[in-house]
Amino acid sequence: MPLSQEDNDLLTRVDNGAPMGEMIRQHYWMPAVPSFKLEADGAPVRVRLLGKNYVAFRATNGDVGVLDEQCPHRKASLALGRNEDNGIRCIYHGWKFNVKGEVVEAPNHAGNQEQFCQHVRVNRYTAVDRGGIVWVWLGTGDTPPPFPDLPFMDLPVDQRSVTSVEVPTNWVQGVEASMDSSHVGVLHESTTQLTAGGGNQRMLMTKALAPKLEFEERPYGYRYAALRALPDGNTYARVNNFVMPWYGIICPPDDQGPTTVFFSTPVDDVTHRAWFVHYNPHRPLGMTIMSATPDVWNFPPLPPGDPKDNWGQNRDIMKRGHKTGFPQHLGTEDFAMFLSQGPIADRTDEQLCSADGAVIRVRQALLKAAREFMAGQAPTMAHHPDLDYRKIRSVGGVLPSGEDWRKLAEA
Repeated sequence: MPLSQEDNDLLTRVDNGAPMGEMIRQHYWMPAVPSFKLEADGAPVRVRLLGKNYVAFRATNGDVGVLDEQCPHRKASLALGRNEDNGIRCIYHGWKFNVKGEVVEAPNHAGNQEQFCQHVRVNRYTAVDRGGIVWVWLGTGDTPPPFPDLPFMDLPVDQRSVTSVEVPTNWVQGVEASMDSSHVGVLHESTTQLTAGGGNQRMLMTKALAPKLEFEERPYGYRYAALRALPDGNTYARVNNFVMPWYGIICPPDDQGPTTVFFSTPVDDVTHRAWFVHYNPHRPLGMTIMSATPDVWNFPPLPPGDPKDNWGQNRDIMKRGHKTGFPQHLGTEDFAMFLSQGPIADRTDEQLCSADGAVIRVRQALLKAAREFMAGQAPTMAHHPDLDYRKIRSVGGVLPSGEDWRKLAEA
């Protein structure tokens, strides 16, 4: 069923105290910047999350911090600040902040400077550097929520790559796409062929487009199998996982191959940051399209045009066989779809089908968490007693007729 306008607003809005934004702020860690963006004593990086502005920086000793962008003194931007001696110094009046957000110097204050600094009201955030990403908890209190200790977190640097790009649409459009298995064989048919060379199991998605979906609830969200009947009587199974509130863990293209985690985090109501973590738990990644990008903060590329020219769609290469006219990257194809849906997709007039079960479950999980938060409860899947991010596994493979896909997932 389509959503009501009230539910669509609850699902998508994160600005100005919206319940979904406040639930995320309090109960989940947020990725802020790729680790490579922050250099010890280097320039602070401006970050916008949940409709508010922050700066991230790496201190002299390598520790990372995330602060409100505006100095609490006279509201100058700390993005302009000097990063020195394990802190950010505002260049307006010299106030200095450590990675915990504490004021450690206020040189223009006459009197007991140490005592004055202790009484300056500041928001203090917890930041950590894990898995090639600087993460921040923006909530209040002394105890952060469980960290999303996903399987790529502690891999060597040569076994993962991290990229991201800001996309001018609402975040839920990206989250839904990460769990929409039926679009892969259509939208990404040409990109799959280009990256697979026509030679691995991903190409089977283009042979049998309508998957049968089977689901299992999990403490972190759910996992589901997209089952495609093949002409020889076997079944191609892709078992993917949705991890609250935005992680889509996608199965590798073949055994021992690399896995991808897609996640779309809210910048504000009409902007999100798309993250791509490509990793291989078995061996070094080697050179990939992701790891070869010179700009990890702006990749994959956005579509090259605007609505007036169909976002830069190339009809010439479509005449030559490319299925979408967006040859830049798999992500570019997705971004074109998000942009075509509008800044915030209207879910009140959809006509869904059997392939949309995973998308529906994403919405249900997010709405349930927001409603639990509104009722004064901790969201169940944010603090489930059996929550163990390390056990999450997405797999794919060809099964003999009648064999249960769970055997594949638990092998």
